[in-house]
Amino acid sequence: MTFKSKKQKELDKEKNKDTYVSTVVQHLKLSNLGYAVISDILSHANSLYNTLTFNLRQGFFVCDTLNFQFLTIDLQTDFKENYHYKMLHSQAAQSVCHKVAENFKSFKQLLDKHFSEGTKKPKLPGYRQKGGMFEVTYPSQSVNLSQEHGIIFATVSTGIMFKKQYKEDVMGTSLNEKLRFRVPDDVDPKHLVELVITSKHRKIYLHWVCRKKNEIVATLDKSSVLGIDIGLNNFVTCIPNTGEEGFIINGRPLKAINQFYNKTVSKLKKGKDENFWSGSLARATQSRNNQVRDFIKKSARTIINKCLESGIGKIVFGWNEGIKNGIDNGRVNNQNFVQVPFTALRDTLKYLCERAGIEFVVVEESYTSKMSFFDGDELPVFGKETESQNATLLNSGNQSTEVAQEQKPSGRRTKRGEYKQGNGTVINADANGACNILRKAKIDTSKITFRVCQILKRINIWVGKKLSESKGTVASLSCCTTIGVTEPTQ
Repeated sequence: MTFKSKKQKELDKEKNKDTYVSTVVQHLKLSNLGYAVISDILSHANSLYNTLTFNLRQGFFVCDTLNFQFLTIDLQTDFKENYHYKMLHSQAAQSVCHKVAENFKSFKQLLDKHFSEGTKKPKLPGYRQKGGMFEVTYPSQSVNLSQEHGIIFATVSTGIMFKKQYKEDVMGTSLNEKLRFRVPDDVDPKHLVELVITSKHRKIYLHWVCRKKNEIVATLDKSSVLGIDIGLNNFVTCIPNTGEEGFIINGRPLKAINQFYNKTVSKLKKGKDENFWSGSLARATQSRNNQVRDFIKKSARTIINKCLESGIGKIVFGWNEGIKNGIDNGRVNNQNFVQVPFTALRDTLKYLCERAGIEFVVVEESYTSKMSFFDGDELPVFGKETESQNATLLNSGNQSTEVAQEQKPSGRRTKRGEYKQGNGTVINADANGACNILRKAKIDTSKITFRVCQILKRINIWVGKKLSESKGTVASLSCCTTIGVTEPTQ
């Protein structure tokens, strides 16, 4: 791994300002021998990490300071003959030195902040679990690419000592000299930045990190805006201000994932201590996290694709800070709502908007579901008084008393998924919320009609069995359109 000067880093930043880094995660299914070899390499990286951390901690205790400016270079020089260092590829070992040095540099910055601003005193970086596995990083210059029968393979070398020690153990194979992986179809080898081998819950993963150019579309219209309202069954409800058809992303699969996970955890922990943990729980947790992450990424990509197709240049996202704090919607609803990572959706959308050149705005969404959009009800901010809520009554003695008058909405929610306007017209409740979010952002909503808020396209992120259409609510008026999103996780 190459360690660059501050000036070189600034030049690289200027050079890569119109690019972004994309990561494709690949789960490796290995033979017993392959797993033993890779896990041994990661174990040596873990031991090297603890060795470096121990020496830096002791140096800090004795000298009360460290040469943070040249810390990375000193680690590489002083530990070049270390047993664990030599068991790894030179650049993989350097990556471990770099990560340890970064931890201690972060500690130094927090320590300076503690003395200057009186913040909480930080603790020295600690050790990793003994016998565990730590990630190793191979930069693109150490990854050799080859092609056989139209399939691209990536090869990385093992350490000098590793080749000698395991020459007899794996005689007849090349595992002692190099590791060979098939490059996923979603990865462009020409733009590969680095290859990271990591472990989680005793499983091996490859992170293919690539640098790509931003996909900025010059034809996007900033006056065309998409309002987004988040929920559970309707994970996101999107209404454009152009008068075009809106759409809903079905959130029931995400609820099913969380409910199945809670049921599994309850079964595995039955009769056990509250802090009980096992391999089965770890695997169930990892599987659930992977599915949720996949759903979030594909949902965000679907929204961006819809914006690019319609030429929408701005997204308004409804959000309440501390949305899950002190929630009291009942035991079942609380569990469903708290386990949905809305923050991950917001951050992913923001990231993808920057890549595509779409403006992303976050708006406080209190009272957007309660107030009527077509009746033009005022949209106050929760916890703040508005002009219509304050009435001043003059009393004797030139004293005034402010009386908070609660504003009543013109419409109301009748059945689940329905909102009845003041004139009796029924629209989709989540569509009403999305339209009010646009109003809060001071967006022109004159083109939005009743029909836009009544008939919405329903999108299923994961293609599976045909879902039965619900009956009796405005939400069931939505067209049931199933699409397949095949883009990899970012």
